[in-house]
Amino acid sequence: MASDHQDTPLVEMNQRFDVNDVYAFPGSTPDRIALVLGTSSPLTPARTPTARFGTVNEALYQIKVDNNGDGVEDLVFQVTFAGNDRQTVRLVGPVRPNQTGTANTLVTNPARTLTGRTGEILGSPTGVQLFAGPRDDPFFIDLEAFFRILPDREPVNGPLSQIPQGPLTFRPQGQAVDFVRGINDLAIVIELPVSMLSDGGRRSRFGIWGTTSMMRSAGAI
Repeated sequence: MASDHQDTPLVEMNQRFDVNDVYAFPGSTPDRIALVLGTSSPLTPARTPTARFGTVNEALYQIKVDNNGDGVEDLVFQVTFAGNDRQTVRLVGPVRPNQTGTANTLVTNPARTLTGRTGEILGSPTGVQLFAGPRDDPFFIDLEAFFRILPDREPVNGPLSQIPQGPLTFRPQGQAVDFVRGINDLAIVIELPVSMLSDGGRRSRFGIWGTTSMMRSAGAI
């Protein structure tokens, strides 16, 4: 029913379903926040022009927001893609979901929608903005050391599947290798006013997480 970052063969063999990381960064002004969902990492070489997100018939990308502390999403961003080359992206949200949990359906007749091309900044700098496309992977990890420590997570193919055994520890500070430096992932970046997630400022905290879902039946994810 679920996988956490390449925990299943399906996700490892299809990077479009892999959620690498989810971030919440300060926005361009103090009253704004930037949410990031990364997938399809690593893209090698960086800026691989043929890399694409899963289409709406393959995948639904979501960022979910809990703003009352119960661990259940109160708001969602639903992101879908169409086309194979220069893709079209559609963002719905933030809106209340049709239902919560692992089974989801697409929100219809949403109050907030953005549509445009990938690789472009869409929306308003004072409202909701969206970018979807290749971006430098911001995560720092020494993957060679990681896969020595946890060999069961080692990829089934590629250079990282051939790592020789070494010390079962990370390299000392200053010697660690940032494996993903200069390597892109496919990023979904949404910037918006914090008030849209905090119930107009009435909620002092909120939690976010990201999901990808596969189509199960018409309209159901």
